[in-house]
Amino acid sequence: MADKGIIFSAPMVRALLEGRKTQTRRLLSSVRVFGTPERPAFSLKGAELNRALQGADRWRHLDGNGWVWEADAFDYQAPATRTGWMANLPYAPGDRLYVRENFQLLRFGDYEVTKAQPADVRFAATDTLADCDKDVRGYPWRPCIHMPRWASRLWLEVTDVRVQRLQVISDADAIAEGIERHPATPTLWRRGPLIGDQNKVDCTAFPELAFRSIWEALHDKPGERWNDNPWIVAISFDVHHGNIDAVGD
Repeated sequence: MADKGIIFSAPMVRALLEGRKTQTRRLLSSVRVFGTPERPAFSLKGAELNRALQGADRWRHLDGNGWVWEADAFDYQAPATRTGWMANLPYAPGDRLYVRENFQLLRFGDYEVTKAQPADVRFAATDTLADCDKDVRGYPWRPCIHMPRWASRLWLEVTDVRVQRLQVISDADAIAEGIERHPATPTLWRRGPLIGDQNKVDCTAFPELAFRSIWEALHDKPGERWNDNPWIVAISFDVHHGNIDAVGD
């Protein structure tokens, strides 16, 4: 079990707060290959990881964040056609993830860059002045990556981890990702950001297409897009309100 931060956009933070989101999909961008008596452990990422995932199948969870899978052999391994990998992935059941979101720390009515408590924490996802110019609001937003652990208001207890292709997603999974129903027609799902009249939003009867629109808005780099069908880690979790350190170990 490990504690670590996880970043969410403002719409996804609201989905967590409202109880609509109990899954998240993250790109499989780095693994730590097990060490052996002949070779120390090492990390795979980028092109090397892509090569180790070429033709990947037979994924099996070992324990904790350990996984094993088979993939196409590297050229230097010829004449073999398949090779096995054993590696640690970034997430495992039992992990506790504190949510990082765009925020600001205020003290005595002014904002300041500090990691110290006490301070009033404002959150861009729910601040009533979030969309106003910072001069009107009185303070700028700080990027989520800089949110200290003590300032987080949500944490997630990981209950399940799956490794799969992005497009391998059921309707139930898409709904658990936090997609929104059409405000006037509950059988339809919203696609893309809400703009203008709520009754005229783009919508679909298929949850997968609603989730796809969210993914495409966040991932536009080659190899990460929906049509690229990248390998992802599908994480299921229970949402807890409050700071992670309030519950202890």
